[in-house]
Amino acid sequence: MAELIVAAVSGMDSAARVRESLTFAYWARVVGPQAAAATEVESVRDGVLIVRTRSSVWSHELTLHKARIVDGLNRLLGGRVITEIVYRARGVKKRTESAVEPDTPDVAELDAVVLDPSEQRELQTHLRALPRIPSERIRAVMESRMVRDAKLRHWRIERGWSLCRNCGVPHKTESALCPLCRLTR
Repeated sequence: MAELIVAAVSGMDSAARVRESLTFAYWARVVGPQAAAATEVESVRDGVLIVRTRSSVWSHELTLHKARIVDGLNRLLGGRVITEIVYRARGVKKRTESAVEPDTPDVAELDAVVLDPSEQRELQTHLRALPRIPSERIRAVMESRMVRDAKLRHWRIERGWSLCRNCGVPHKTESALCPLCRLTR
């Protein structure tokens, strides 16, 4: 939907402002649910994003992730729209609704995921092993599954899932280990 809006307003004089305003919609997606609950996008103008945080601790933590957040926002906005983020520890307004984010994206959302260059390199490394499989049909199914799994991993990490310190699998628990690694300890 956002891509359609960007395409529709690209020729307008206010195209830059419209693209900046999409930051409000993409913020939670880029920072994940935990950071989104502790922050609120205040404004964006001339590439500078002002974000209100629950505390100075949140401001400091997000400052450490500033480059990743700017890259994530710009990737979704389709260009270098955000150049700087300023965090202000002023508290956030209490939200009345708590939206529960699904664990799995729908097909269109998964298709829209763009892998980072490092993720693409890792995927290509795994795909190079496929020619050893004699069946073309099985190779095609395996390739499709590997691409889907890489995109799903990216989607979950973008939404704040933790990586298991033992096996690296994204999980949605408070533990440093995923449920399977906790079972096998």
